[in-house]
Amino acid sequence: MPDAVLAGPADRADLLRRLADRAPVELPVLSIYLDMRPQATGSSPGRRASLTVLRDRFSQIEATLGPRGPELESLQADDERIRTFLDDEFDRAAQGLAIFACHGDGLWETVEAGTPFEDAVIVSDTPQLFQLAQLLDEYETAVVAVVDTNTVRLFLSRIGHFEELDGPDDDPIHYRKRDSGGWSQARFQRHIDNHRADFAAEAASAIESLVERYDARRVLLGGDEVALTPLMEAISPALRERVGEVLRIDMRTPRNEIAAEAEPVLRQMETDASTSLADQVVGAVRGDGLGVAGVAATKAALERGQVDTLVLLASSPVDEDARNELIRLAATTAAEVAVVDEHAKLERLGGVGGLLRYRID
Repeated sequence: MPDAVLAGPADRADLLRRLADRAPVELPVLSIYLDMRPQATGSSPGRRASLTVLRDRFSQIEATLGPRGPELESLQADDERIRTFLDDEFDRAAQGLAIFACHGDGLWETVEAGTPFEDAVIVSDTPQLFQLAQLLDEYETAVVAVVDTNTVRLFLSRIGHFEELDGPDDDPIHYRKRDSGGWSQARFQRHIDNHRADFAAEAASAIESLVERYDARRVLLGGDEVALTPLMEAISPALRERVGEVLRIDMRTPRNEIAAEAEPVLRQMETDASTSLADQVVGAVRGDGLGVAGVAATKAALERGQVDTLVLLASSPVDEDARNELIRLAATTAAEVAVVDEHAKLERLGGVGGLLRYRID
């Protein structure tokens, strides 16, 4: 599904790998990243400034090509297809759009994201992958579950989108209090407790199924202690390790308010994880040798298939071509890519490094 919002990590990794696997061609390969948020001021508040950037860059690029020939024909075909996509297919709710296109080489991939890209229209002989890799790292798929004793609302957060899915729902009649006392009341309380335990197990199963389906790296739970305590007892130890902060959210909270509360927590979890990876690179370089730093050493390790995780500083002094080649090598060797906003020690090591799968003596 190249034209759809990416469904999960398998699709994301597949797209990055497909783009990374493409051989260089003597035709214009377009890598387009756009901030698709409408302007909120001026005489045309619905206008997207990025589309002006896109049109200006197409004019500039076309001027560098001959008056005819396969390069110009490929670019013009891409221009027409992009115009059609923007008019007929682009989801106006998306805030970011990435397009990778080369008509003459059969390349057409789009990503509609819930967060903006930095405007860039790049022509090269291969796709430019940094902003895509950064998006996939910063917005890893996460499951958010808001629970009470008989209802679960499930949400999926991915590449900046936050969507609600169907979750288990039990009849509240099983949890209503009765006025009878003594043995009858105790028996009914056991009935309620059993239902709560059964529903917690059902809720845990639904959450775990969603995590497994999308290989979600993060899980947030929301609700009150009465509902969360049996749920935490029901989920597996493996899933428990992915659970981050527990949010106190009412079941009736609107989806957009849940998203507003969950997203900063998820972003902080990702920032902490990326910083930890950079710390591990620095420690490994200092210590046991299962780490490498600097462009040349990291590239050599990637070429040997040694790198398990490539770690890049967002403001790295590494030039764009070298950075793109590192990401390409990572994607083609099944290495993870992590982008760190700030890390002084990694910056002193050249702004790039990797955690290794094995050591070569």
